[in-house]
Amino acid sequence: MHRLTLLAALLCPALAAASSCVLPNQLDQRQFTNLSDPLYQPDNPNAGRMVQVSFASHQYALDILGTDIRIGGSYRYQRLAPHIAEIEMIEAHPAGPSRYTLLLTCLTDQQGRFIYTQHDGPIAPHQRQNSGRWTLQP
Repeated sequence: MHRLTLLAALLCPALAAASSCVLPNQLDQRQFTNLSDPLYQPDNPNAGRMVQVSFASHQYALDILGTDIRIGGSYRYQRLAPHIAEIEMIEAHPAGPSRYTLLLTCLTDQQGRFIYTQHDGPIAPHQRQNSGRWTLQP
């Protein structure tokens, strides 16, 4: 059994790291910097975009870095396992509300990957997914 675990760790280092990292219990007063994967596709209009998200009292502020754009909204955070969490977000976008989730997995206690799923929003396509990297600021 121990050899099988070692073999899995050698073949899948990300999986081995994920099993030992831990996401925070809550996000209040925390800040993430997220970088969307750079591959542009029509269903990924935010490709390569970097944002900073600040969380406080079930509210968040999202700053699109390199611009003057700041968008706020509300969120609900739930840790599903020590290394997996979901953030349900409702964004007060100027063109209309946007509902989406971020599924987080960690590679370390401060970094990991996310999957963004927009359920409904004002910018086409109204339903879409993309992915990227997140970094939790100290």
